[in-house]
Amino acid sequence: MNINSNRLKQLRAERNWSQEQLSEMCGVNLRTIQRIETRGTASLETAKALAAVFEVSVDALAGSNSAPAKNAVLQSVWASLQNFDDFSGRAARYEFWWFFVLFVLVLGLVEFIHPVLMSMVAIVLLLPFLAVSTRRLRDAGTSPWWQLMMLVPFGILVVMYYWAMPGSEAPPNTEQPSDP
Repeated sequence: MNINSNRLKQLRAERNWSQEQLSEMCGVNLRTIQRIETRGTASLETAKALAAVFEVSVDALAGSNSAPAKNAVLQSVWASLQNFDDFSGRAARYEFWWFFVLFVLVLGLVEFIHPVLMSMVAIVLLLPFLAVSTRRLRDAGTSPWWQLMMLVPFGILVVMYYWAMPGSEAPPNTEQPSDP
């Protein structure tokens, strides 16, 4: 179920509650509250628990985050470009695929203008693409070395399969603790 995360944050801020306090009142895990506030999705039971705590209807919490969605795409792509040298974090599918779409569109547009210019733009965008691809593969729970399959004919299909895999529950661009 879609939850308007901005509305949820506003209701929580009006009562001066922390995410931890809200999770205790609802009887859900703190990670669930964090996920709802970042992604805007929750189960029906969790939505009912939140509505009961805030004393509002479930419909008042439901909604879309469509207004920030346009900004989220631009922020996601911009974050990928800014983190051009970060090969150690994680990238959610959303972040990766929007960067991939930008990468393909820009290269296609520049190829239309001039082939030599396309080669120069491809070289400039290669490092950010490899960085976000590495982070995406790490988030999907696979080895970043799978990117070498792109050098093999039709190997990109294998890599695209791994890019499309669901990610971990960790927030994007954060490293999960390793097990000892």
